[in-house]
Amino acid sequence: MGVAAIGFALWCLYDGIIAWPREQERALAWEKDFADKPTEEWVTFAEEQGWSTSLPEESKSEQDYKIAIAGQYAMALGSGLVGLWLLSIPLRARGRWIEAGDTGLTSSWGQSLNYNDIQEINKRQWRSKGIAKITYSDNGRSRRFVIDDYKFERYPTDAILYEIEQRIDLDKITNGPPEPPPGEPQDEDAPAEPAEEPQVDT
Repeated sequence: MGVAAIGFALWCLYDGIIAWPREQERALAWEKDFADKPTEEWVTFAEEQGWSTSLPEESKSEQDYKIAIAGQYAMALGSGLVGLWLLSIPLRARGRWIEAGDTGLTSSWGQSLNYNDIQEINKRQWRSKGIAKITYSDNGRSRRFVIDDYKFERYPTDAILYEIEQRIDLDKITNGPPEPPPGEPQDEDAPAEPAEEPQVDT
């Protein structure tokens, strides 16, 4: 998506800097000197200029032309910024890690939580985007820890979520079923089974 957004931004710049000014120039030249002359004269002139020999569309007024060019620059700026932000997501995640230990979850950026403090695992976006949001209590304050298998390696991240769910009550898992053991397919219609005591390697 980031590459596509930047590609669109470059396309807008091309239109604003090259394509549209060239078409406006062709249209003005046609209307000024060739509209009432045989088409062959236009073809000869266009070839001398290195232009397309097709008949140009009607030229834009000066105000409309300025608005159209400004619109291309605005779209280029907006889509370019969005593209850079999207590309920065995996780049900013490089070198980060999360780890499931015996008592809780830790991360490379210093955020950690104990399994006993987990209040909810919201899996509304897990199947579609690989995002699970863990709400937990931290010294009386409610905080959130996001597990995202787009930012981290998918299969280890899925295994970590499975291990976390083995440590909590099933009623704390919302908007989705518990994870199956790593390597087994997810049965969306399967009833929730009581969690077994897990063995977690740190």
